[in-house]
Amino acid sequence: MARFFVVAAVLLATLAPAAAEEMTAEAFEGLAEGRTLYFTRDGRPFGAEQYFPGRRSLWRFDDGTCEEGRWWGEGRLICFAYEPDAPQCWHFRGSSGDFTASSVRDGVETGFSLRFSGADARPLDCPGPKVGS
Repeated sequence: MARFFVVAAVLLATLAPAAAEEMTAEAFEGLAEGRTLYFTRDGRPFGAEQYFPGRRSLWRFDDGTCEEGRWWGEGRLICFAYEPDAPQCWHFRGSSGDFTASSVRDGVETGFSLRFSGADARPLDCPGPKVGS
């Protein structure tokens, strides 16, 4: 009987999904630079971000509001700054085709997360001076 439990435990361990890997800043840069990434929250469109060389970015909320920013790696986190707001840091977990971004404040995940929903090379539609493609 004890042997059954050991075999069952081994089978369950091999069938359980592996923990999602944290994405490094270098891996994120390789995925994002020159592309626009799209994000959802609870299955609904939330926003998109266009990434430029030099770790610069342009965020567009789903309502059309746009903000210029920059990003950098900070330990296991990827952080973003959009003037005049305080920097925001995130854990990016998963693979390049399927990942989530979880907001982190003071070293603790806040419970707010976004899911990657696609990417393309199209510029964002952000009209206005010094904003957009």
